[in-house]
Amino acid sequence: MTASSQDTLPFSHPLRVETITLRPVAVDLAAEQGELAAVASFLGVASAEALKASYSLSRNGERVKLEGMIKASLHQNCVVTVDPFPVELNVPVKLDFAPEAEIAAMARPSEDDEIDIEVLMNEEDPPEPIIDGTIDLGLVTLEFLALALDPYPRKPGVAFSEPAPETPAESPFAALLQLKRGE
Repeated sequence: MTASSQDTLPFSHPLRVETITLRPVAVDLAAEQGELAAVASFLGVASAEALKASYSLSRNGERVKLEGMIKASLHQNCVVTVDPFPVELNVPVKLDFAPEAEIAAMARPSEDDEIDIEVLMNEEDPPEPIIDGTIDLGLVTLEFLALALDPYPRKPGVAFSEPAPETPAESPFAALLQLKRGE
């Protein structure tokens, strides 16, 4: 993420990596009232009433480990009734960060490597990049919150029922057929 794209985020909290120690550093974030409307718009929800995140960060050399919890109160629109309804989210977060150069080196195949794509289900995710010595905790919060949202939210107790099939209108030729038969 570049500095210019950070300016467009509704919830940005950059943290310099050098402020993180070997011992866990606790960081608590809370969206201010003015940021909540922008967060709701960014996430595509009806409204956001509260957004808090508590993180614990520790550093080992150039790598950073982040663990924490996001708590959010918002309203989503029901896909059946289109009415907004309240949603409470508690989202666990666990990420590793590494410098951009280290991640680029891991992604670059050597000359003798064959191109072979294999998906390992139990393999850990690669680390996220540390950009210009900074981790944006606001961006992490927004990304995990967006992933936790139900893409097809349904208000509790509302069920989708398929509309009854329409009875076909009588064909205009049916009257002619009746005349032909002499009915």
